[in-house]
Amino acid sequence: MPRWPEDSRRRLVDAALVLFDKDGYTATTVDDIAARAGVTARTFFRYFPDKDEVLFADDDELLPLMLDTIATSTGPVSAGVLMDQVLVGLAQTIEPARVSLRRRQQIIDSELSLTGRELAKQARWQKEIAAALVSRGFEATASAVLSSIGFALFRSQMLEWLEAEDGVSLADRVKRALPKVRTVLDESTNR
Repeated sequence: MPRWPEDSRRRLVDAALVLFDKDGYTATTVDDIAARAGVTARTFFRYFPDKDEVLFADDDELLPLMLDTIATSTGPVSAGVLMDQVLVGLAQTIEPARVSLRRRQQIIDSELSLTGRELAKQARWQKEIAAALVSRGFEATASAVLSSIGFALFRSQMLEWLEAEDGVSLADRVKRALPKVRTVLDESTNR
Protein backbone atom coordinates (compact mmCIF):
# COMPACT_ATOMS: atom_id res chain seq x y z
CA MET A 1 0.00 0.00 0.00
CA PRO A 2 1.40 3.45 -0.91
CA ARG A 3 2.53 5.77 1.86
CA TRP A 4 0.46 8.59 0.41
CA PRO A 5 -2.77 8.47 -1.61
CA GLU A 6 -2.44 8.11 -5.38
CA ASP A 7 -4.51 11.23 -5.96
CA SER A 8 -2.37 13.41 -3.67
CA ARG A 9 -1.08 15.55 -6.54
CA ARG A 10 -4.59 16.40 -7.78
CA ARG A 11 -5.82 17.02 -4.22
CA LEU A 12 -2.92 19.39 -3.60
CA VAL A 13 -3.73 21.37 -6.74
CA ASP A 14 -7.43 21.55 -5.84
CA ALA A 15 -6.64 22.54 -2.26
CA ALA A 16 -4.27 25.27 -3.40
CA LEU A 17 -6.84 26.79 -5.75
CA VAL A 18 -9.47 26.86 -3.01
CA LEU A 19 -7.11 28.41 -0.47
CA PHE A 20 -5.64 30.94 -2.91
CA ASP A 21 -9.21 32.03 -3.73
CA LYS A 22 -10.30 32.13 -0.10
CA ASP A 23 -7.26 33.49 1.74
CA GLY A 24 -5.18 34.96 -1.06
CA TYR A 25 -2.03 33.65 -2.63
CA THR A 26 0.41 35.41 -0.30
CA ALA A 27 -1.34 34.38 2.91
CA THR A 28 -1.56 30.70 1.94
CA THR A 29 1.31 28.48 3.02
CA VAL A 30 2.47 25.07 1.85
CA ASP A 31 1.41 23.71 5.24
CA ASP A 32 -2.10 25.11 4.68
CA ILE A 33 -2.33 23.47 1.26
CA ALA A 34 -1.04 20.13 2.52
CA ALA A 35 -3.42 20.12 5.50
CA ARG A 36 -6.43 20.88 3.30
CA ALA A 37 -5.39 18.07 0.92
CA GLY A 38 -4.99 15.67 3.83
CA VAL A 39 -1.25 15.10 3.37
CA THR A 40 1.94 16.41 4.93
CA ALA A 41 4.10 19.27 3.70
CA ARG A 42 6.72 16.65 2.93
CA THR A 43 4.28 15.00 0.52
CA PHE A 44 3.64 18.41 -1.06
CA PHE A 45 7.35 18.73 -1.82
CA ARG A 46 7.41 15.29 -3.45
CA TYR A 47 5.20 16.77 -6.16
CA PHE A 48 6.11 20.46 -6.29
CA PRO A 49 9.29 22.43 -5.57
CA ASP A 50 7.31 25.42 -4.20
CA LYS A 51 3.80 26.79 -3.87
CA ASP A 52 4.09 28.73 -7.15
CA GLU A 53 4.51 25.54 -9.13
CA VAL A 54 1.26 24.04 -7.85
CA LEU A 55 -0.55 26.54 -10.12
CA PHE A 56 1.32 25.22 -13.15
CA ALA A 57 0.86 21.53 -12.32
CA ASP A 58 -0.89 20.53 -15.52
CA ASP A 59 1.35 22.57 -17.80
CA ASP A 60 4.04 19.89 -17.81
CA GLU A 61 1.60 17.50 -19.50
CA LEU A 62 0.70 19.97 -22.25
CA LEU A 63 4.11 20.65 -23.79
CA PRO A 64 4.72 16.98 -24.69
CA LEU A 65 1.28 16.91 -26.33
CA MET A 66 2.23 19.82 -28.59
CA LEU A 67 5.68 18.42 -29.36
CA ASP A 68 4.15 15.05 -30.21
CA THR A 69 1.65 16.68 -32.58
CA ILE A 70 4.50 18.41 -34.40
CA ALA A 71 6.62 15.27 -34.58
CA THR A 72 3.87 12.89 -35.69
CA SER A 73 2.15 15.04 -38.29
CA THR A 74 2.63 13.09 -41.50
CA GLY A 75 4.04 14.25 -44.81
CA PRO A 76 4.92 17.75 -45.87
CA VAL A 77 2.74 20.24 -44.04
CA SER A 78 2.42 24.01 -44.16
CA ALA A 79 3.09 26.09 -41.10
CA GLY A 80 -0.57 27.13 -41.01
CA VAL A 81 -1.86 23.56 -41.05
CA LEU A 82 0.63 22.49 -38.40
CA MET A 83 -0.22 25.48 -36.19
CA ASP A 84 -3.89 24.59 -36.55
CA GLN A 85 -3.24 20.98 -35.50
CA VAL A 86 -1.13 21.96 -32.50
CA LEU A 87 -3.24 24.83 -31.16
CA VAL A 88 -6.66 23.27 -31.77
CA GLY A 89 -5.43 20.04 -30.17
CA LEU A 90 -4.19 22.00 -27.16
CA ALA A 91 -7.50 23.86 -26.93
CA GLN A 92 -9.51 20.63 -27.02
CA THR A 93 -7.33 19.15 -24.29
CA ILE A 94 -7.77 22.02 -21.83
CA GLU A 95 -11.41 22.92 -22.52
CA PRO A 96 -12.85 20.56 -19.87
CA ALA A 97 -10.85 22.40 -17.19
CA ARG A 98 -12.32 25.82 -17.93
CA VAL A 99 -13.57 26.55 -14.41
CA SER A 100 -10.26 25.72 -12.73
CA LEU A 101 -8.30 27.49 -15.50
CA ARG A 102 -10.37 30.63 -14.94
CA ARG A 103 -9.66 30.53 -11.20
CA ARG A 104 -6.00 29.82 -11.84
CA GLN A 105 -5.65 32.73 -14.28
CA GLN A 106 -7.26 35.13 -11.80
CA ILE A 107 -4.74 34.07 -9.16
CA ILE A 108 -1.82 34.40 -11.60
CA ASP A 109 -3.00 37.83 -12.71
CA SER A 110 -3.19 38.98 -9.08
CA GLU A 111 0.51 38.30 -8.36
CA LEU A 112 3.32 39.81 -10.38
CA SER A 113 5.70 36.99 -9.46
CA LEU A 114 3.24 34.42 -10.81
CA THR A 115 2.81 36.37 -14.03
CA GLY A 116 6.59 36.31 -14.40
CA ARG A 117 6.66 32.57 -13.77
CA GLU A 118 3.96 32.05 -16.39
CA LEU A 119 5.89 34.11 -18.95
CA ALA A 120 9.13 32.26 -18.16
CA LYS A 121 7.42 28.92 -18.77
CA GLN A 122 5.97 30.24 -22.01
CA ALA A 123 9.42 31.39 -23.16
CA ARG A 124 10.86 27.92 -22.47
CA TRP A 125 7.98 26.30 -24.32
CA GLN A 126 8.42 28.63 -27.28
CA LYS A 127 12.06 27.54 -27.61
CA GLU A 128 11.12 23.87 -27.46
CA ILE A 129 8.32 24.30 -30.01
CA ALA A 130 10.67 26.23 -32.31
CA ALA A 131 13.26 23.45 -32.02
CA ALA A 132 10.58 20.87 -32.88
CA LEU A 133 9.64 22.90 -35.95
CA VAL A 134 13.28 23.02 -37.02
CA SER A 135 13.39 19.24 -36.64
CA ARG A 136 10.41 19.07 -39.00
CA GLY A 137 12.37 21.02 -41.60
CA PHE A 138 11.26 24.59 -41.00
CA GLU A 139 13.94 27.29 -41.10
CA ALA A 140 15.19 28.40 -37.65
CA THR A 141 14.14 32.06 -37.81
CA ALA A 142 10.72 31.16 -39.24
CA SER A 143 10.31 28.53 -36.52
CA ALA A 144 11.00 31.06 -33.77
CA VAL A 145 8.51 33.51 -35.30
CA LEU A 146 5.87 30.81 -35.78
CA SER A 147 6.25 29.66 -32.20
CA SER A 148 5.92 33.23 -30.90
CA ILE A 149 2.87 33.94 -33.04
CA GLY A 150 1.28 30.66 -32.02
CA PHE A 151 1.70 31.36 -28.32
CA ALA A 152 0.46 34.93 -28.64
CA LEU A 153 -2.58 33.84 -30.62
CA PHE A 154 -3.39 30.98 -28.25
CA ARG A 155 -2.97 33.10 -25.13
CA SER A 156 -5.18 35.90 -26.45
CA GLN A 157 -7.92 33.44 -27.42
CA MET A 158 -7.65 31.56 -24.14
CA LEU A 159 -7.96 34.72 -22.05
CA GLU A 160 -10.94 35.82 -24.12
CA TRP A 161 -12.53 32.36 -23.73
CA LEU A 162 -12.00 32.34 -19.96
CA GLU A 163 -13.88 35.64 -19.64
CA ALA A 164 -16.61 35.06 -22.24
CA GLU A 165 -20.02 33.59 -21.59
CA ASP A 166 -20.98 33.23 -25.25
CA GLY A 167 -20.73 29.44 -25.51
CA VAL A 168 -17.99 29.53 -28.15
CA SER A 169 -15.40 26.84 -27.45
CA LEU A 170 -11.71 27.59 -27.17
CA ALA A 171 -11.02 25.33 -30.16
CA ASP A 172 -13.49 27.32 -32.29
CA ARG A 173 -11.94 30.60 -31.16
CA VAL A 174 -8.50 29.35 -32.16
CA LYS A 175 -9.79 28.11 -35.54
CA ARG A 176 -11.35 31.53 -36.22
CA ALA A 177 -8.25 33.43 -35.12
CA LEU A 178 -5.66 31.51 -37.14
CA PRO A 179 -6.61 32.88 -40.58
CA LYS A 180 -6.72 36.40 -39.13
CA VAL A 181 -2.96 36.33 -38.52
CA ARG A 182 -2.36 36.91 -42.23
CA THR A 183 -4.95 39.66 -42.52
CA VAL A 184 -3.64 41.49 -39.47
CA LEU A 185 -0.21 41.65 -41.10
CA ASP A 186 -1.62 42.69 -44.48
CA GLU A 187 -4.31 45.13 -43.36
CA SER A 188 -2.97 46.81 -40.24
CA THR A 189 -1.62 50.30 -40.72
CA ASN A 190 -0.79 53.08 -38.34
CA ARG A 191 -3.08 56.06 -38.30
